[in-house]
Amino acid sequence: MRDTLSGTADGAIRDPDAQAAWDRSVAAHHALAALPGVTTDASEDIVIVLHPDFDTLDVLGPHYFLSSMMGAKIHFATTGELTKPVRSASGIPLQPTTTLVDAPENPTVLLVPGGDTSVLLKDSAAITAIRELGARSNLVASVCTGAIALGAAGLLNGRRATSHWSVRHLLPGYGATAMDDRVVTDGNVLTAAGVTAGMDLALTIVGRLRGPEYARFLELGAEYAPQPPYGAGTPQAAGPTLTALARDFFAPVEQSLRSRRTHLGEL
Repeated sequence: MRDTLSGTADGAIRDPDAQAAWDRSVAAHHALAALPGVTTDASEDIVIVLHPDFDTLDVLGPHYFLSSMMGAKIHFATTGELTKPVRSASGIPLQPTTTLVDAPENPTVLLVPGGDTSVLLKDSAAITAIRELGARSNLVASVCTGAIALGAAGLLNGRRATSHWSVRHLLPGYGATAMDDRVVTDGNVLTAAGVTAGMDLALTIVGRLRGPEYARFLELGAEYAPQPPYGAGTPQAAGPTLTALARDFFAPVEQSLRSRRTHLGEL
């Protein structure tokens, strides 16, 4: 936030209304910091993996809330070359800031998005890097089918986890206990269900790192109060006919993630 200057060229005369607004903002910052359990300024290193054909919202949804933590640094870690933007499944390119190999050695959060996760599973070097980085991370997280990548890296063994509803039943094959929840926390591992659940995941992480009141503050600032117009966001809500149609639509995704398990073996 910047204050508004007017008058002389050097800004010696300030707009009194702008100054009053600035003073209110500064006072609110101090009031937020004074709330019980709140940490407003820290220096977390948050590594978000960028793999080809990642789901855009799996990355940008969590990024909104995680980057709103004052002092946190977001690292977009590519599985490819640092100089090349990574295109999402919807065609949006994101420029990485590091590679998985050169990412912070002990990140606060490692987050793996979904999308075409089979592309990631075919990259044994990337899966190995995720396994090693995850072992050194304070928190390990995934959105949607990103949980399958965590499982392939051996990071879900003995853990409760969730994923997109269409592939959630595959989690036991990757060492996890499947849970039908939007966000599942098991120790330092947090997994989210499909796509939009990544924002719930991010707020959960914010609450864990900076305190629940800080997360509530960000939730309010984003006006995060979903009211889906058709109310068909889960198989239970959508009903069996539409769910069967969607399951068939996603059948290639399910098959690609199911079949990769037999080829990965022990890394």
